[in-house]
Amino acid sequence: MADLAQKVIVTVAPTGSIPTRQDNPQLPITPEEIADETARAYEAGAALVHLHARDPKTGAPTVDPEVYGAYLEKIRARCPIVTQITTGGGAVTLGLGPEERLAAVERFHPESASLNAGSMNFGRRLFPNPPEIMEAFADRFREWGVLPEFEVYDLGMVQNVKHWLIGPGKVKPPFRFSLVMGVMGGIPPLAKHLCVLVDELPAESVWQVIGIGRHQLPLGAVAVGMGGGLRVGFEDNVYLKKGVLAKSNAELVEQAVKIVRAVGKEPATPDEARQILGIKKG
Repeated sequence: MADLAQKVIVTVAPTGSIPTRQDNPQLPITPEEIADETARAYEAGAALVHLHARDPKTGAPTVDPEVYGAYLEKIRARCPIVTQITTGGGAVTLGLGPEERLAAVERFHPESASLNAGSMNFGRRLFPNPPEIMEAFADRFREWGVLPEFEVYDLGMVQNVKHWLIGPGKVKPPFRFSLVMGVMGGIPPLAKHLCVLVDELPAESVWQVIGIGRHQLPLGAVAVGMGGGLRVGFEDNVYLKKGVLAKSNAELVEQAVKIVRAVGKEPATPDEARQILGIKKG
């Protein structure tokens, strides 16, 4: 049996809601492109895919459940990667309300979905996630059997999760946290800040870092050394290194896997990630 303590979950976020093909011409948009990119990322070592939907004709962000359904169907036909849907992108880019943000999760019950852990200024836009929305999302996820991934952009958001969700028993361990660092309006992308965030996490937490832009891989290396995981992909960063665009999401996953192995660990397989996260397959 594999030693899960030596396994690292590498997440790929292939598209996001902000990058465009002007930023990187290889950005996947259509269901076929998303499935191809996800399969390549899985083969490179990714265990979990974080999905944002794009209109296949225009490339614009959308929360249309039909698009998510096409993504999920094609991805599942290609590889066994853990699937996760965002509930945040529509609120930031489209100004949508809670029910619209939840629609695809309600319809398809992916293995996991993001649950944003507080309100903030996301760049120049307001990202509204008051306690009542957090509580409602947690209640619905529990009803649907969907693992919440808490997206934390600043230190106070860890307290939000502990006070509003864990304390009242709305979520059960293991608790999955994504520590997002480098968004304007959130915590700056410094290793010392990552240490503070991790120190505040509750017991039985499984966490990863999401470094924005050029901080993706350097912060990922720090996270792996501290016992966490990392997310890579075009959602957060379209460059392989300064001035060099990544040719694919898989190329970024390959770099993440090199980091994992450099500290004597191995990337988790999707089934190992399910064990670590407490997800029941099927």
